[in-house]
Amino acid sequence: MMGPDEPVPVPQPAPSTEAGDPPEIPVENHSPPLASAGPQAGGAAGMPPRTAAREAEGGLVPCDAVDDDVPAADCREYTRQKSRLRPGVLAFDPPAKMTVDTTYDLTLSIGKAADVEEVRAVVRRAGRRLEERALQVGAFMTATLTGNAFEIALQGTEGPSRSLGADRRDVWQWQVKPLRAGSQRLLLTVSADAMGPDGKRRRFSLANRPVDVLVEVSASQRREDRTKAIEDSLGRGARVMGALQKWLIGLAALLAAAGGAWLAMRKFGKRKDPTGDKPSAKP
Repeated sequence: MMGPDEPVPVPQPAPSTEAGDPPEIPVENHSPPLASAGPQAGGAAGMPPRTAAREAEGGLVPCDAVDDDVPAADCREYTRQKSRLRPGVLAFDPPAKMTVDTTYDLTLSIGKAADVEEVRAVVRRAGRRLEERALQVGAFMTATLTGNAFEIALQGTEGPSRSLGADRRDVWQWQVKPLRAGSQRLLLTVSADAMGPDGKRRRFSLANRPVDVLVEVSASQRREDRTKAIEDSLGRGARVMGALQKWLIGLAALLAAAGGAWLAMRKFGKRKDPTGDKPSAKP
């Protein structure tokens, strides 16, 4: 709405075409519009402009599914496989205490959440704590167990990477031997794997579970350690006594030499003059 003092615009008449001038024919512009300085539309839904440009160039794009830069086609495949992971559960049975140089069997069972009782039954045993947690499971899974204070060996012919198959369930078992006493730590790592077009696996990390274990020495080892400590103490005492004995022998030799020298000096001082001992001639 205009104000009361503003002039009302008067419509201007359209320019008339003079006689003899040909009428203007609109020319259709077939050239593409110029790119604006603002952000460009992505090449795919939800894809940032730079990602779309990289995909168009055949380069790498950031892929959230594997937290890495990969070819766009690979990223779509990894994302598809990650979306197919299903709710699952793991059960693990590390003992709370171990003994040095004693070997233990540790079992990890992974399966679908619907099969939780079967998963638990594999690892449940008397005297063991049951570590249990929810995680997603896929067709391909990898599990590893590490610890600097332990000797660890995976059992069976299969490696740490497994194909779980249709039932999405498998078991890993390690033989673990503590090497030194004290509070020690094991680390259980579980991942789901995506298969890339080149056959290589990309891992979706699912669990990094530290497990603290108190490692003790056996009664026989304690007796052996005490015996060794006593022997070491006696050995140190014997070495000290041997050194003291050598020192005393050396001191005695030094005193004997000093005493001999002193006696020799006394004898030398008491020796009589040959001329003074002769009796004087009688007149």
